[in-house]
Amino acid sequence: MTRTFYLSLIALLIAAIVFILNSLYFDIPRKVLEEKYTSHTSKFLRLSGGGRLHFTDEGDKDQHTILLLHGFTGSHLNFKKMSPLLSNDLRVITIDLPGFGLTGAIPSKDYSINSALNVINELAENLEIDKFSIGGNSMGGRVSWRYASAYPEKVYKLILIASGGAERPSQTQKSERPLAWKLMESNMTRYFLTLFTPKFFAHQGLEKSLYDQALATRSLAEEFHDLVLMEGSRDAILFDMTGNKNEPNSHLTLLQQIKAPTLIIHGEEDKIIDVESHLQFLKNIKDVQVKIYPKVGHLPMYEAPNLTAIDIKAFLTEKSN
Repeated sequence: MTRTFYLSLIALLIAAIVFILNSLYFDIPRKVLEEKYTSHTSKFLRLSGGGRLHFTDEGDKDQHTILLLHGFTGSHLNFKKMSPLLSNDLRVITIDLPGFGLTGAIPSKDYSINSALNVINELAENLEIDKFSIGGNSMGGRVSWRYASAYPEKVYKLILIASGGAERPSQTQKSERPLAWKLMESNMTRYFLTLFTPKFFAHQGLEKSLYDQALATRSLAEEFHDLVLMEGSRDAILFDMTGNKNEPNSHLTLLQQIKAPTLIIHGEEDKIIDVESHLQFLKNIKDVQVKIYPKVGHLPMYEAPNLTAIDIKAFLTEKSN
């Protein structure tokens, strides 16, 4: 063994230690994140099962209400560009689903889709909203259509923005996912992510999600990264990647039970959920409109907020058949 070899080995060891130290992030206290990310529209609801649900409430309460749900690892902030454009004509409520955003972990540790549906019901009852429109992006889209299927009497119209579908993604779709998502699917690496959550995971996830790479800024990546570090949230995110796998592979029968008129919005350049996935909804929901946006990725409400808001408002003001 030469001296050069030992020096190289030491250099590699030092580099590895530096990488680990830079990737080791402890939970951020709830109070710190609330001070940083709440706004004048922020509200909290004490849930019957414990914990607090964070949501924003914008617009006139006498206007029609739309509830918006974010995607996986996201938060209410995913809609921050679009919500003000809708709130001139609508009451806009954005929800941080349990395990995410400023809601964070809940005592029951139940982050299943059925639990999310119960939380939506609890919020609607608290706000005394009997009927409303509901929409979501990605995972939030899946929760939205599941709600519309389970509670058709409560949903006026349904909006699916690059929504999670009724069937599990193909291996080709999975290959396009961000590195952090792939690691969460592995038993060997999954639980290391509760400690080692480097910022480049957030940045790489944004690069995959956005067609316009200029929007994948350091500040936006920090926003995603901060909220993932909310105390208890990383455990919740791991549940979503593992616990919800126990659900059946197909929910086509649930889609067929949806009665609400439905608007599908999808970016043509979506690398997270293939644009062709909208065909599942088109085939199984009776009343559907489809808008495909060119040069847009997985977050149309962020990349094309004006166009998305215009299409949503036009859809909601149309008379149902």
